[in-house]
Amino acid sequence: MEHRNEPRNSNVQLLAALVDLDDEDDGDYRFLVDDKRVVYVTVEPGALPKDDRTFGPVLIPTLPSFPAGDWNEGHVSGDELTGHLIFSRNVKRDLPGIKSTWHPTHIDYLELKQLNRIRQNVHEVTHPLLDRPGVVKFAPFPWQILYFEAETTAYEWIDGTGIGPRFLGDVTEAGRVIAFVVYHIDGARTAGPEDLEACQGILARLHSLGIGHGDINKHNFLVRNGEALLIDFEAA
Repeated sequence: MEHRNEPRNSNVQLLAALVDLDDEDDGDYRFLVDDKRVVYVTVEPGALPKDDRTFGPVLIPTLPSFPAGDWNEGHVSGDELTGHLIFSRNVKRDLPGIKSTWHPTHIDYLELKQLNRIRQNVHEVTHPLLDRPGVVKFAPFPWQILYFEAETTAYEWIDGTGIGPRFLGDVTEAGRVIAFVVYHIDGARTAGPEDLEACQGILARLHSLGIGHGDINKHNFLVRNGEALLIDFEAA
């Protein structure tokens, strides 16, 4: 609930944004409401100034007041009569989740403490169930879940082999699995030309299991102390 002296939507935080640079398709947004509920909002093309579409402190007060009630998907568009932005739709849907879960540990996304934002959907985190920092990789939007099915399965295939970072568990949002967490490899760096032999060796181990990575580039090798690991298995 907003108080009279607070700016509009002061109870809302921007978690992720994906916008069309040409402003021809809906913008996709992921918000946290009241520190306890995640909602997904699409905004019609051209409804927001291009420079303000992804900067939370400017974007959020620009949007219409978030509706009360139990909903998780909404759409913002211009009112046909006034031109003002309104929530033209807000509904509760059963959103998709990762089905290929195999690890016994499940962690609620809202219980994670973010230490560092590596990419929009990759964060260094801590949690009471983790004995050291981990890296969580999550699907920012429901339509991206499919890509995480393959990666979660790939981690099951390589579990215990030392080919990739140790898989620590699944991450849930409102009961559905949207992410996974692996150990953070402290001091690791992206591979360079001098690491060719180490990279070839770890790739050969993956191939010996009958698995192809599908996206071999230097950014998908982590190197520490002369040894390489593979990451990003969504194309495996």
